[in-house]
Amino acid sequence: MVLKLAEELALNAPIDEVWRLLRDTSRLTGLLPGVENVESLNEAAVEGYAARVSEKIGPFKLTMNLEVRVIETVEASLLKAAITGADSMGLNRVTGSMQIALNPAPSGTQMRFEASIEVLGKLATLGAVPIRRRTTQAFAEFAQNIQKQFNRERA
Repeated sequence: MVLKLAEELALNAPIDEVWRLLRDTSRLTGLLPGVENVESLNEAAVEGYAARVSEKIGPFKLTMNLEVRVIETVEASLLKAAITGADSMGLNRVTGSMQIALNPAPSGTQMRFEASIEVLGKLATLGAVPIRRRTTQAFAEFAQNIQKQFNRERA
């Protein structure tokens, strides 16, 4: 099952501030729902991270170990990454890509998030509706956390 997600978020902050947040892994990690731990992969010439993520989707409590590898950046405007991962037993797997694009907007910055994730294993048997619902909720939480971050900085 392939899950595609595209969301936009208007941020009341200049692009350079939003970009700094996106490139600050420890700060960004704190804003992502379900992320328990992130460490650098420490590989030469590759920017990548290992993350442990836990979520409840339908009746399942799922914990996955993910690798996120940055495959392209354009300073202050574009970040692309590849994602792979599995649970500890290998019963559920994900592969895919995500992209975050920043553009100037009258009120600050327009952030567009796109992801295409293939879900394999037992999790896929739930179907697209509950997975899409939880993914959309998680993005809404992430967006709210980002908004709060910039509101706090302005206060």
